[in-house]
Amino acid sequence: MWDGIELWLRKVGGTLLAGLLVTGYGLVKVRWWLPLRVAFFLAGVGLVVGCVVETWKLVRSPESAAAQLDCLEAQREAGD
Repeated sequence: MWDGIELWLRKVGGTLLAGLLVTGYGLVKVRWWLPLRVAFFLAGVGLVVGCVVETWKLVRSPESAAAQLDCLEAQREAGD
């Protein structure tokens, strides 16, 4: 279970947080030009939808969370 949570946080958590922040920032800035606010809102919504898609892929994957986490670690070490 903890492997699944850690995997989700590594692959999706940061993008979800960024999406929510960008969406909120676009909604809060009242004095901005309207098309810029809409662009920020749509970018944030796009990030959140991307997180939903990635979560769906993680849930439906035939590999275990531990195996996916090991693969993610190997990719990170290869990039260093």
